[in-house]
Amino acid sequence: MDLGTIANVATAMTVLVGVVFGLVEMRRARRDREERAAFAAVQAFMTPEWMSSSMIVHSIPKGTTAAQLENDPRLLEACLKIATIMEGIGYSVYARIVPLSVAADLIGGTARIAWQNFRPFVELERARAGTQKSWEWFQWLVEQLERHSVTKTNLKMGAQTVYRDWQP
Repeated sequence: MDLGTIANVATAMTVLVGVVFGLVEMRRARRDREERAAFAAVQAFMTPEWMSSSMIVHSIPKGTTAAQLENDPRLLEACLKIATIMEGIGYSVYARIVPLSVAADLIGGTARIAWQNFRPFVELERARAGTQKSWEWFQWLVEQLERHSVTKTNLKMGAQTVYRDWQP
């Protein structure tokens, strides 16, 4: 084997090792980004305002109309706070900043319930404004959760049941 062949083999090996290293680093960086995004998502809604607003939104009776929401400032304020956060999370999922699976695990149930309760108001606002832009990412998020949810939990079976046998 001559020196030129040895140099070519060494160059090819160096490139191959570099590509493998790059792929491993890309996977690690993606995992780190997902972990940071999940942490940021938790920070965004684990506030006293979120907690009190989500409890109010969860307790809205089925069949509550847009007019009833509009006429109750406390309910409307709670809905708007939750919807604003959901709008940001929805866009973050779309932009692939937050994985859908993370959103599903952390706020999937709340998003679905909040959308059910807030939807009449959103539809009224869209009709008034003549645009579909109002709360578009909130609606999109809920639709994606329904279509692609990979989580084992749902509105009928929570994490406490599904992951009962979890081991650290």
